[in-house]
Amino acid sequence: MSLENSLEQLERFASKVWRKNSKEDPISQLSFNEYDYLKVVQLANEPIRLTDLAAEMEVTKPSASNMVTRLVRKGLVVRCASPEDARVKRVMLTPLALEYMDYETKVYQILAQQVVKGLTEIETGQLNALLEKALSRSEI
Repeated sequence: MSLENSLEQLERFASKVWRKNSKEDPISQLSFNEYDYLKVVQLANEPIRLTDLAAEMEVTKPSASNMVTRLVRKGLVVRCASPEDARVKRVMLTPLALEYMDYETKVYQILAQQVVKGLTEIETGQLNALLEKALSRSEI
């Protein structure tokens, strides 16, 4: 089987896992773009400056500001003043968004368990190492 076919099948498998678990998934109500913003804010590990958020998303600052406003209205992020400079606004996830993202982590755990079900511990380590290597060189 070609790599393209394997990746397509993996994507279809992941979609099935998400559909099966989406009845309880509050994230499924979000657009991919909204979710992507939340993920960037989450991975920042501290409140992120709007400028940095825009740069990470590869969008203009006004575009990032509009999305943050939408996410604020949905109760998923808040804007807060920077401790270094009160004029600078930072963005952080709300407790509701953290709860949503925790649920999402559980779905990925289910997906990972299903993917490695037929693999040995060594094969699982090899798969993880190869994915890390491939993704570290991609332009995601």
